[in-house]
Order: sequence, then structure tokens, then C-alpha cells
Amino acid sequence: MFKSFLDGFTSGNTTGQGAAGDSKGATPAQLRADIYTGMDQIGVWIANGKAENGIDYRTTLSILDRHFPGTVVNRCSDEVPVLVGGLINMIFEFSKSDAISAAMALRTLSEKLTTALNAIGDTTHKQAVGDGIVRGLQNVMDPAIATRDFAARVQMVGSLKNITASVYGKAGAQAARNADVVWQSKFI
Repeated sequence: MFKSFLDGFTSGNTTGQGAAGDSKGATPAQLRADIYTGMDQIGVWIANGKAENGIDYRTTLSILDRHFPGTVVNRCSDEVPVLVGGLINMIFEFSKSDAISAAMALRTLSEKLTTALNAIGDTTHKQAVGDGIVRGLQNVMDPAIATRDFAARVQMVGSLKNITASVYGKAGAQAARNADVVWQSKFI
């Protein structure tokens, strides 16, 4: 599931998938509820400046672990990529049963992450969290588990582009384009 990125971050079962490739047999309704709960927790966690403190990520990690067992964070700097990328993977998993609702959920996550980043006052911490979010897009999220529905995938790409644009802003347009190229190559 999170093969390339999580090799150094996790131990145990990193595929997070059962024999049929489903996330631990969760129903779409349970998956959707967990996605929105995770979104609310991540938004507050980032906005309050608690990201990368080594403690406060565990409630969101427990939600991810229900659907992708064995997900572990080994370093404080890995909290943001693992949680954001894992939540996006939950949305991708949900897209198999309801593609348009999943695309809307990803749009909501994009808005929550943007709002949370803008709430961080310390620019150094804001950039570190933003870089973690982009690492989550580039290395943790796995578009291979997303729906093949073209309209939903186009909406998902737009939402992900909004995330990198909010991290780098207008001044970092080239950095945003470079980051987009890395994760977009997985979508093709």
C-alpha cells in the first residue's frame, strides 16, 4: 500500500489490505464516517500547532489503523505525511464504492488542510507541516487503489493540486509544479 515511503516508517503489515484488497472489510458507510472523523481531527491537529509533537497524532492514527493495519509512525517528522497520505488512501478506497462522494470528500480535505495551514502562525512550523503534507502526497498516497471513474479522478487531481498550491502559494509556483509532477505521475 504505502510501499516506497513507509518502508522506513512502519513495521508489520504495510499493505493494509485483506485477501480481496479491501480495507479490512469495512463497509462504505463506516469508511465514510471514519474519513470525515479523520478530516476533522487532522484539521484541528494541524491548526492548533500540534503536528509533529510526537504525541497528539495517535487518535487519527487509530482510525487509519482500522483500515490499514500495521500503520506506525516512527519519527515526529513522519506524522504529517503518514496521516495525510493515509487519509487520502482511505478516500481512494471509498471511491471504489462511491466515486463522486469520494471526490467531494477529497475536496473537503483539501479545504480543511488549507484552512489549517493558514491558521499556523509560525512560518517555520507552517513550512515544515506543508512539506510533510506534500511528502504524504508524493510518497504515501496510492492512486492505484482509487476508482477508475474518469470524472471522479479528474476532480481528485484538481483537489490534490489545490493542496500543493496552498502549501507553496503563488511565490512557490515552481515548487508546486515540481511537487505536482511527482504525485501526478502515479495517476497516469
